[in-house]
Amino acid sequence: MRGAPASPSRPGARRRALLRSPALLAGLLSVAIALLCGLERAGWRVRWVDALERASLDQRFRWRGPVPTTGEVVIVAIDDATLERRPELYQRRAGTAALVRALAAARPAAIGIDQVYVDPEELLSPELGARIKGHVEKDMPVGAGPEGQAEALLREVARELTGDAELASAVAAAGNVALAIHLTQESGDGRPLPDPATLRHGRYGQQDARSPPIRIAEAGLVSLPELVARARALGGITVEEDPGRAVRTIPAAWRVGDAAYAPLSVQLVALREGLGRAELAFLGGEASLQIGARRVPLGADEAVVLNFRGGPGTFPTVSAADVVEGRADALLRGKIVLLGVTYFGHDVVRTPFAGDLPGVELQATAVDTILAGDPLVRSSALTDALVTLISGLLVSLLFAAALRAGPLARIAGVLAVIGLDVAAAALAFTRMHLWLALVWPLLAAVVAGSAALAAAYAGEALQRARLRRTFSSYLGAEVLDELLADPKALGLGGARRELTVLFSDIRDFTGVAERLSPEDLVALLNTFLTPMTQEVMARAGYLDKYIGDAVMAVYGAPVARADHAARGLATALAMHAALARLQPSLRQFGVEALQIGVGINTGDMVVGNMGSADRFDYTVCGDAVNLASRLEGLTKTYGVFCLVGAGTRAAAPPSYRFREVDLVRVKGKGRPVAIFELLAGPDGAVAEYAALDRWSAALTAFRAGDFAAARAHWQAFAAENPDDPVVRLHLGRLEGLGEAAPPDWDGVAVFHHK
Repeated sequence: MRGAPASPSRPGARRRALLRSPALLAGLLSVAIALLCGLERAGWRVRWVDALERASLDQRFRWRGPVPTTGEVVIVAIDDATLERRPELYQRRAGTAALVRALAAARPAAIGIDQVYVDPEELLSPELGARIKGHVEKDMPVGAGPEGQAEALLREVARELTGDAELASAVAAAGNVALAIHLTQESGDGRPLPDPATLRHGRYGQQDARSPPIRIAEAGLVSLPELVARARALGGITVEEDPGRAVRTIPAAWRVGDAAYAPLSVQLVALREGLGRAELAFLGGEASLQIGARRVPLGADEAVVLNFRGGPGTFPTVSAADVVEGRADALLRGKIVLLGVTYFGHDVVRTPFAGDLPGVELQATAVDTILAGDPLVRSSALTDALVTLISGLLVSLLFAAALRAGPLARIAGVLAVIGLDVAAAALAFTRMHLWLALVWPLLAAVVAGSAALAAAYAGEALQRARLRRTFSSYLGAEVLDELLADPKALGLGGARRELTVLFSDIRDFTGVAERLSPEDLVALLNTFLTPMTQEVMARAGYLDKYIGDAVMAVYGAPVARADHAARGLATALAMHAALARLQPSLRQFGVEALQIGVGINTGDMVVGNMGSADRFDYTVCGDAVNLASRLEGLTKTYGVFCLVGAGTRAAAPPSYRFREVDLVRVKGKGRPVAIFELLAGPDGAVAEYAALDRWSAALTAFRAGDFAAARAHWQAFAAENPDDPVVRLHLGRLEGLGEAAPPDWDGVAVFHHK
């Protein structure tokens, strides 16, 4: 078989090289996908990959399931029960003030109000309210009678108009209330921000001046100045949805002017631990923020990546109605209390666990994440790229030629790598709170695996086509199909196997060639070799090569055959019959008759592709092959059609008949070998001899040195078979040996020519 050298300078050759090496193709694709992963993680967003990655993060939350909270956060809910039993707690500022006083009485560590009181409370029209307030502020005495009752009623109405002041007073009295502010980068999504000095309670005390917050507030919603002035702290409650409308992070800082403003969760943790503003630091350059001794890592977009504890109801929740009625003091004492709205259909967000999580529970999750010290950390771009590369390279190894894995094993291996990617991402998430990329490694495994499988199939198809082209002239269709079903034996290198080799050659071909023109000589050869080749292929032989007029065939390779010796012998008989049928057609070339000699030997030899990596032949080599070639040459000496070696004689079925011709030492061999003439088989006969018992007796006597007995037996055999050239050769040899055998006689004929 011939292999064409691969030239990397030709695109076609490069494509063929990739098809011949699916592992290389998978490796190159893995490197490319890893580079894309690094670019995407460094800022070049691929939307569909990002969406799938976030969806995979949600799935990791669901695989992990709900986890316990720290128990340090309690939600006071304006829920359906509050609206039913005590609606004024939500509908009136005075009611909210009463709720704040009730909360303060329970002595929580901090109170966070997840509401923004932007506008003054207006129970009456502003003009009427102002007139009533102006009237009662004159401090007129309240007398008896209708006028006094009217005055008392006006004073009572005036008190109802002081809800904002009552709420401000309650906030100031509590001393640990953090109010919410909403900041936005869209100027149309809010109101102009007040003087930054008004918002000083919301600032970080320290910030890295080299890396100010990336979010610049252009507008927002802030509570009334009297409320802001009396709050202990202000904190942002702005949430940002990803393209899938889910909330997974809390912005860590907003820039207003030159200052950085903290989220409500950070302010509540600081209040709980008694920290001043100077102990809060936003460190954008280090992707973290500092709350006293706590260091909170941030995501790439300066946000706290929330570690969700579960769905709605995960945090201890108490109705606001129960708080003002004094039934929740023990639950609230020493805790961070978040006051927010949870009644049906109000202020909900989508999270990994639910599509309707109340906004106040999102704030509770942020506080609990900071307290537990387990915010998710996104792995670096380099880490994700390396994990992606490893995933793809593991898949490429499955297609390494050394593994010799089948398609099912490779598919199972790709699935195993995918499972490994999923398991690694899940373990990193649950054990290390690490958000490790999953989509890119899976993409590398699937793309590299699919491409390698496709290349393997395409390469196999190309190999099958190449093998069919290469061997179609050397093998029969049936054997070729078997070879294509299992072409593994055709790699560069050889294997030691017992095989049978046949050589055939035209007698006196040089004399024939001298009488013919080159054109007639080629036509004669084609006429002769065609039927000879057909007989080889018809018996599952492999036509190794033509050597001028000679034919070399191998049996038992490349497809293993246990009866290779019988097939070689049957071919010799078929060649003998085909030559007889061919003789009349040779007269057109001026050739009356052709004679051929056949040598067959069976033994151990090396078979395989031999040569260089660029160009090689599928052939056999070894001492047994050389002997077969010598046997074909000896057919001229002995004047017989076919000589076989002892290995072929031993492996032949009982239906074949032989005559032992001689014991010879051919050129290149030190030990003598017995040679046999093929006489007949189940498909025909080559020669018939009478008195074969005399032939056997003559050989025995000859080797024993009893020349007289040997001569007598051979002369008797010659009388029965006067046309046998072999007996004439032996009788001639005896004439030159005399009457007595020399002392070192072994009966071996030595030949020094090929």
